[in-house]
Amino acid sequence: MAGWSAYIQNLLASSDGIKRAAIVGTDASIWARSEPPTGSEFTASTEELTKFVAQFDHLNDVPSQGCDLEGIHYIVPRTEENLIFGKKDKTGIFAVKTNMAVLIACYEGENAAGSECRTAVEKLAAYLRQSGY
Repeated sequence: MAGWSAYIQNLLASSDGIKRAAIVGTDASIWARSEPPTGSEFTASTEELTKFVAQFDHLNDVPSQGCDLEGIHYIVPRTEENLIFGKKDKTGIFAVKTNMAVLIACYEGENAAGSECRTAVEKLAAYLRQSGY
């Protein structure tokens, strides 16, 4: 899907803490992902993405299970409507589901980096929802 890479570039530019990002369809197909030189490559496998996207169907179960992306198991302290927050040491993920896609941003850093990451992902998700995605 052409044009989706611009959204990834905007996510990466919105916060120094966001290191990798992807937009995947609700079928777990990759629409766009970060790649060098813009950012580090988002390397989640198709199997990981399929399981991850399916977790949005059972958000209440995610905190007890955690989530896995790019070979990393994240503890999930909380979920909210259409949002998964995962954490491992000083890294983490925020993922938001829209009507047709899941936006994933991986960050590194202290609490401020996580807060900036969440804000950026939620703003992009709101825009995509308004645009019918």
